[in-house]
Amino acid sequence: MRSPQLSPDARRQAPGAIRRMFEAVAPRYDRMNRILSVGLDQGWRRAALRELDCAPGSRVLDLCCGTGDLALLLPRGVRPVGCDLTPAMLEIADAKAARRRVAFPGVAGDAMRLPFADDVFDAAVVGFGIRNLPDLERGLAEIRRVLSPGAKLVILEFSRPERRVVRLGHGAWLRLAVPGLARLAAAGGEPYDYLRDSILSFPDAGALARTLGGAGFGAVSYRHLALGTVAIHWGSRERRTASRGPAPPEDGNRATRAPEGTGAARSSVSRSAASSTA
Repeated sequence: MRSPQLSPDARRQAPGAIRRMFEAVAPRYDRMNRILSVGLDQGWRRAALRELDCAPGSRVLDLCCGTGDLALLLPRGVRPVGCDLTPAMLEIADAKAARRRVAFPGVAGDAMRLPFADDVFDAAVVGFGIRNLPDLERGLAEIRRVLSPGAKLVILEFSRPERRVVRLGHGAWLRLAVPGLARLAAAGGEPYDYLRDSILSFPDAGALARTLGGAGFGAVSYRHLALGTVAIHWGSRERRTASRGPAPPEDGNRATRAPEGTGAARSSVSRSAASSTA
């Protein structure tokens, strides 16, 4: 029997529902990303990683890592560690990393309670997953906790265009084309109904930047891609918190998985507005 339809907010409050949804779509996830982005999504990921500026040897958390598309674009010498709610996604990431002969240790875990100690990552990235967090502020606080002082967070996420004509066209694409394409590709409509609804209900780029500042990230900035339908945000963690949780797995050693997503305009939040409030 098909599970009851849940709103984006209800799904975010039910990690089991999110996990089951992504488990169902995992085998077709990469293909549908290419179709629905018209082949642009990997370019967006590369653009986000250009804001990271990681030195060789840096340990980078890829949160909501999915099938590993973002982390696997990192330069050689960087040490990525993946974390995702859905073990089925991590299995695909494993296989992709093995084919490329790179180390990508991953952990099945909840972004609300990251299974890592404080101050252990030199940077963090989140690609198309931050809008799925049940509590955005709490999730950002967890990311900040596991970053070392001065470490950078980069977020790549869908956004709402600022220009009205683009916003109307984007809304029509999400409401009409995305679910239909998903059904035609035999990917199932429900996850892509959620994709549409979660994008439309997520804060705009300016609001997300202010939330990052309020969560204790400094020098917060963002820029738009793809006519404002995608945004890259970044900021740096500045203050320390108390320690808890285990260290991340070493490269090549996967932690035990418990059951449990063309032209640019730049904007910024001032350092004073983005200073830590914790």
